[in-house]
Amino acid sequence: MESFARAVEIVLKDSELKDAPGYCPTAALWAYAVQHCGYVQSRHATGRVLVTA
Repeated sequence: MESFARAVEIVLKDSELKDAPGYCPTAALWAYAVQHCGYVQSRHATGRVLVTA
């Protein structure tokens, strides 16, 4: 859950300055947030390596 909250935090902080009516975070921003939220890194650290999609 902590990783999920961190991903949302990354998106919200990045979107803060871009906020406007109709704004929607891009798929690339969500992908960046998922890669940098710590989830993948924690899976590697605990030996539960995920298969690359």
